[in-house]
Amino acid sequence: MRRILLSSDRSGSGKTLITSAIMKALSKKYRVRGFKAGPDFIDPGYHKIATGFPSINLDLWMMGKNNVKRSLIKYGREFDIGIIEGVMGLYDGVDTLYSTYELAKVTKTPVILIINCSNIGSTVGAIVKGLKYYRNDLNIRGVIFNKIASETHYNYCKTAVEDVEVLGYVPFDKNLEVKSRHLGLVTIEDNKEVQDLIRYASELVEKYVDLDKIYEMASDEDLEVDLPKDDENKGLKRKMAIAYDPAFSFYYQENLDILRSRYELEFFSPLNDEYVEDAEAIYIGGGYPELHLNELERSIKTKSWLKNSSYSGVKIYAECGGLMYLSKNLIDENNKNYNMVGIFDIDIKTKDKLTIGYTELEAINENFIANKNSLVRGHEFHISKPISVNEKEFVFKVRIGKGIVDKLDGVKSNNTIANYSHLHFSNFQQKIVF
Repeated sequence: MRRILLSSDRSGSGKTLITSAIMKALSKKYRVRGFKAGPDFIDPGYHKIATGFPSINLDLWMMGKNNVKRSLIKYGREFDIGIIEGVMGLYDGVDTLYSTYELAKVTKTPVILIINCSNIGSTVGAIVKGLKYYRNDLNIRGVIFNKIASETHYNYCKTAVEDVEVLGYVPFDKNLEVKSRHLGLVTIEDNKEVQDLIRYASELVEKYVDLDKIYEMASDEDLEVDLPKDDENKGLKRKMAIAYDPAFSFYYQENLDILRSRYELEFFSPLNDEYVEDAEAIYIGGGYPELHLNELERSIKTKSWLKNSSYSGVKIYAECGGLMYLSKNLIDENNKNYNMVGIFDIDIKTKDKLTIGYTELEAINENFIANKNSLVRGHEFHISKPISVNEKEFVFKVRIGKGIVDKLDGVKSNNTIANYSHLHFSNFQQKIVF
């Protein structure tokens, strides 16, 4: 599979929308697979709208170099081109070891820059030159300008750039504004506003950007990595129930595929008060429960089923929004209380300040997620905090990050475990036994 990586000098450059527009435009001629650098759950939804296929996260912190390369190869099979969207600025991350720059090096992928040119002209030449020569071991092949005001503006910018091919531009257009990143009222792939936005942006990209040159610049250089046999269980599969609706939609596609190799997956919606009979394991991911508190409080059948399943020893795993739902009470910004499942004697309150960052967890004891003393890397992303925690058993000590309370994460009751951390299963998939 050929591959190209789209990056920028910073967040807010229009990278996600332009990347998605390029994916959609190229999909008219090629089979395109989207990839996302880092742990983001939202941007892959844009990619899926653009290509019609799930987008795959490539995160060096959570997955490690070999698993990133394996995922790129595995999910690139049967596709003509893979388009990787970077994260933040090209060299940004925990340090450059976990940056888009490092991902491009590890995967031997050429880079095309997307630069927001609003309120600048010739200065874009300095920005591009700085990105290209800040490190000398990266193959930066092209640049696309965003928010170009006129042909004159475009020519000023184009003339200023040296040693990197200018592939075109996206004009300034108020219709390209993304109104909100907190898109939790419907799942991202069902969001009509985003669908229309990507369609409109792709029409502009087809008109103003050299798509054939992007395909030509993509590399098909071999990656040196051992590929393990597919984790396929040919025998009878047990049933796993997975919560999926606008309140709980944060799942890594590769996690679902790892679980699908061992279980028959059946999805249910807490918002619609659904449950799955005879489920032997349950997985509740993150999302936006704070936007659906009335519906979740009224999900009487789902809450009763989850509580009874936990008491009877069914393995239940929850992350972030799932932790909030399994707690006793959620309190909104107006201090209104909503009753949740109540497996854990924890009260959680929504807040304005975002908790975000990578985590590293050490397993305190043996559990169905990790072996005792092993290290697991994850990611925190939430706007809530526990205000009352009356639980004593936790499976993880937090080495990096915040966790639930007192540098602890993975609260446990019966066979139910819930973290604030989102985990990627590729690094410890043999342990996921649910």
